[in-house]
Amino acid sequence: MKILFVSDTYYPHLNGVYYFVCRIGPLLQAKGHEVTVIAPSPTNKPTLATIDNLEVHGVPSLSTLFYPQFRVPNPYRLKQRVRRLLQTIQPDVIHIQDHFALGKAVVRVNRHIGIPIVGTNHFMPENLTALVRSRGMRILMERFLWTGFSRVFNQVAQVTTPTETGAALIRPRLRTAVSALSSGIDFDQFNHFGASSDIKAKYGIPEKPLLIFVGRIDPEKHIDEIIQAVALASQKTDLCFVIVGKGLKKAALEAQVRSEGLTDRIIFTGFVPDEDLPLLYKASHCFAIASIAELLSLATLQAMASGLPVIAVNAGALSEIVRDGDNGFLYASGDVPALADHINTLFNTPGLPERMGRRSIELARVHDIHKTVDAFEQLYAQYAR
Repeated sequence: MKILFVSDTYYPHLNGVYYFVCRIGPLLQAKGHEVTVIAPSPTNKPTLATIDNLEVHGVPSLSTLFYPQFRVPNPYRLKQRVRRLLQTIQPDVIHIQDHFALGKAVVRVNRHIGIPIVGTNHFMPENLTALVRSRGMRILMERFLWTGFSRVFNQVAQVTTPTETGAALIRPRLRTAVSALSSGIDFDQFNHFGASSDIKAKYGIPEKPLLIFVGRIDPEKHIDEIIQAVALASQKTDLCFVIVGKGLKKAALEAQVRSEGLTDRIIFTGFVPDEDLPLLYKASHCFAIASIAELLSLATLQAMASGLPVIAVNAGALSEIVRDGDNGFLYASGDVPALADHINTLFNTPGLPERMGRRSIELARVHDIHKTVDAFEQLYAQYAR
């Protein structure tokens, strides 16, 4: 089959959509399929590049005012460019990753071409409204975003989303069939053992029990809650919190750490290359996530595959992969004392991190990327022309 992925975000903007496409695409190619990507160009000119062994057609794009790293397709002649690309690539099936400008343009242009389209929803409104302070404005924005979502995804053959939580969220908004298909993780990449002393030295991490977070340092991630909890927990537990990633809130959180006198306990690594990430997980003892807008959380699955227990906020789809008291703990959003108590329990109960970590590995196996590839291959075959 000739499979075309369409995404409004892609490399060098790193997020869950990019990681989904760049991992599933090469594995589909290895099974004999032709895989192509259409995404925003890194400039305001059309581009053609090979990224992660995938041919990527970039449509001219513009940087955004509040998030310069994030680019959006230039609306000028966008539909004409999309039409030419569809006629050139001639895919058997199209897989759109969102309902924004590029995904919407593909759906509209395709009305006159008739290529089967499936879609995957990676979106929650909080991903875009977290910076808006006015509650009324957030409500209006969410209503607008969901309306646009329904208009686009009601025109595709089938919609997938990574979890049952996500499916339940969007089914009432769609006439289209919805199914839960995990985005998958490369289980073998993270479920291995390696030396951790070198990786600690590389990032200036002290020899203490380690709590880790990996992901975008953006408002909806609520990393400030974990920092506050570490301040409380450190009264009983001598630990270090490692924050891996970059984002809009990094400078503000660094200031928070300095103001609370936690610079010896909290390390910001910045962006970490893929080859270092498994070693950082292996050097850690527990993963923490406070994000309220997760339809799966790739980083949480990576931590689980690495054998880490997880302390997670009871929001979004996190309760599907973190089972309270089994492979970690859940806490209510904003309940910093409860989060601190869970940290102390995990770090001070002999054998508990190891037992919960073993359960994390077992639960993560369900999301092995090869199972995901097989499931999507069957989905494409069902609709491909």
